[in-house]
Amino acid sequence: MYKLLLVSDSEEVLSAFDQIRNWELQGFKKPHIRHDYDGMLDSLGKHHADGIAIAVASSDEEERMLQYLQKEYPYTSIFQAGKDPDQVLEYLNELKTLLNRIYADFANERLPGLPERLQSCRHEFFRNLINGKVKTSEEVYRNMRLLRSRMDADRPSLLTELSMPAIEEDQLEGRWHDSEERLEMALRNSFGGDFNGMHILPTIHPDGRILVLACPLHGVEQSLTPDEMTAMLATYYAKCITHLEHFQGISLHIAGIRVLPALTVLCRDEEEKEAET
Repeated sequence: MYKLLLVSDSEEVLSAFDQIRNWELQGFKKPHIRHDYDGMLDSLGKHHADGIAIAVASSDEEERMLQYLQKEYPYTSIFQAGKDPDQVLEYLNELKTLLNRIYADFANERLPGLPERLQSCRHEFFRNLINGKVKTSEEVYRNMRLLRSRMDADRPSLLTELSMPAIEEDQLEGRWHDSEERLEMALRNSFGGDFNGMHILPTIHPDGRILVLACPLHGVEQSLTPDEMTAMLATYYAKCITHLEHFQGISLHIAGIRVLPALTVLCRDEEEKEAET
């Protein structure tokens, strides 16, 4: 069973967790409970945690906890602390689904460790976000913490479309074995990762589009205007494209760049609102 830590000074949250009586049936041990930063450190020093929930009144205290967890426990999922028993169970189920996938579903795949498994889940989530399969901004914030994404969903980002010459599916499979999956991995190796305070994530989508998401990292100051960010990334992408063509034989070019005021504009509800106006 998975082990949990709840750090909260909220009577509402503490009461909601206290009303859960069947922790084992949910797949969890009864959580360790602490109320502040020092208590969190004390618990983590004594007990393993597969998931951590934080619900404290002070935003400064919460940020202090998050910074510590990013430094010392960057792959431990941070799940939402519900304010009533139904919410608690809903968020526990989200956590359990993720943990089961990380520790069970990937057991027979060639993903060597927790960081790679969590990264694969992050890529899937952001692919869904780009495709309009995430409904609300609240889902974005909740899942980014759960998946330990370091991207800042509230700051301007860039979504770039790349195109390549049309080739037959059998040619793609012949060159890339598992076709799109292998091609996406090649793109990640060339484009992906951190660059000048931003995280770069290339994805291939069911309709064949190649999209590269670039988002500022949380806590990293970025003074660039959207135009300056676009120019910087266009130069970086051009170098990556040259590298791919030289070493992998892949010909790409930039087909378009979209400036996003925030990642949350990709949510289905936000796009529907925009379409109505």
